[in-house]
Amino acid sequence: MTKKRPDEPSKWGKRLVYKVACPNCWQSFFPEEVLFIAKHPGLVGDPVAGSNEYLRFLPERFTVKGEALDPRGVPTADLACPRCHLRIPEIMLEVHPLFISLIGSPASGKSYFLTAMTHSLRTILPRAGLQFTDADPHANEPILDYERTLFANPHTNRPTEIRKSQLDDTRLHRFIRSNEMDIRVPVPLQFRLWPQQNHPGFSDAYSIGRVIVMYDNAGEDFRPGTEDPQAAAARHLAASRILFVLLDLTQEPQFREKSTRNDPQLKHGLRPGSAKQNVVDSQQTILNEAAVRLRRYLGISEKDRVRTPLIVIVPKFDIWEELVGVSISEEPYETSDGNSLLAMNTDAVDEVSRQIREVLWRFCPAFVSTAEGLSEVVRYVPVSSLGRSPEFIQQEGAGYYGICPRDISPKWVTVPLLYCLCKWAPGMIARRHKDHQHGRQLS
Repeated sequence: MTKKRPDEPSKWGKRLVYKVACPNCWQSFFPEEVLFIAKHPGLVGDPVAGSNEYLRFLPERFTVKGEALDPRGVPTADLACPRCHLRIPEIMLEVHPLFISLIGSPASGKSYFLTAMTHSLRTILPRAGLQFTDADPHANEPILDYERTLFANPHTNRPTEIRKSQLDDTRLHRFIRSNEMDIRVPVPLQFRLWPQQNHPGFSDAYSIGRVIVMYDNAGEDFRPGTEDPQAAAARHLAASRILFVLLDLTQEPQFREKSTRNDPQLKHGLRPGSAKQNVVDSQQTILNEAAVRLRRYLGISEKDRVRTPLIVIVPKFDIWEELVGVSISEEPYETSDGNSLLAMNTDAVDEVSRQIREVLWRFCPAFVSTAEGLSEVVRYVPVSSLGRSPEFIQQEGAGYYGICPRDISPKWVTVPLLYCLCKWAPGMIARRHKDHQHGRQLS
C-alpha cells in the first residue's frame, strides 16, 4: 500500500498527518488504518472495546459526505484506534499531539490545579492569538464538570468542592481486551490548540497547532508495588513530551513545622474526617517510582537522564508565599512589541524557579535530587489554584474543604504549560526576550 507523504491533503479534503498517535494506547498507525464505530443498534459488542461498546470496523463504503457506512448501512463519523479500539477525536488525524503527564501524591491538589489551569487557558490564550477548545468533549467531561463546579456555579456564595480522583472512576479509565486480559487504560483530557487569524503563524497553522493530551492519574497509581500486568495507567510517561510533578508542601513535615499560618489544611490534615487523613506516601518516593517506571518503559539505564522538561509545580502556594519570600501576585505576561498579542516573560519565571529551588533544596533535598537526576531540564513553578485557603466545612458529621466560587482567584496556573510552549514549541507563544533553549523541541 502506498503511504502518503507527511501532511499531504487526502481525498477526504483533510490534511492528514503521516502517522496518528493514539492518545489511549500510544500506538502509531497510518490514517487509512483508522477504524470507525458502528451506529446500528444491532451491532453492539466489540471483541476489544467490550461487550457494551459498538462494533469497530474498517469501512468499505462511504456516503457522498465522507461518512462511513457500518455493516448494516448506517452512516457514522466516529473513529477508533485500530489497536485498542478506543474512541479518538477526528482532529488526531490532522494535528500532531503533545502528550503531558501529571504526577502527584494523593490529596496534592492535582484536580484543582488542572481545573483552574484549563479554565484560565480558555481565557488567556485568545489574548496570545490561540484558540483553546475541547478536542473531545466526551473525554473531557470530568474536567468540564469540575469547571462548572468552581467557575460556573450559580451558588457563588456557597462553599463547594470537587471530588478526589478515584481508581474506579469510569470517566477516568477504560478497559480493553488484550491477550485474554482486561487492561485498564486512562481516559486522557484532550484540547485543541490552534492559531487564530491574528497569530503570526496562522498561515502555518498545521505546523503550529497541537492536540494537547493530558493524563491525570490518581496518586495511588504511582505508589510502589501497585503496577500490575492488567494496568497500563502510567505508560503515558514514555510518550509524554512534558512531565508535570506536583510537590505539595502541606505534606512535608519540615514546612508544616515552620508555618505560622492558621490554615485549615495544616490544622485538620489532608483528608478531614478520615482516619487516614495524615497517612500518605512520601512525595519523593512517588516521584522515584515514576522515574523507575519511565526508565524501564524507555529502556534507558539508571545513569541516563531524559531530555523531557520536568516542571515541579508547587501548589497551594498562597500558604507559603510569605514564608519562602517569593511572590506570584503578578502574572509573567505582557504585550509583545509591535502588536497587541500577549507574550511571556520567561526570565521572570526562570528567576522564580531559581528561588524556589533554593528553598526546596534546604527542606526537600531528596525530592530535588530525584527530579534533577531524572531530567536534564527541571523548573520549579509555584501556583495557587484557588488564590486563597479553603474553609473547613463540617456537615452531617463529616468534614471537607470547601470554597465559595466567588472567592476563587487562581495565580500562575497557566504558567507551567505556557512556559513550556514558549521555550520549546517555536512560534506558538511570544517571548519577551530571546534566551538559550534547553531540552528537546516539543513535537
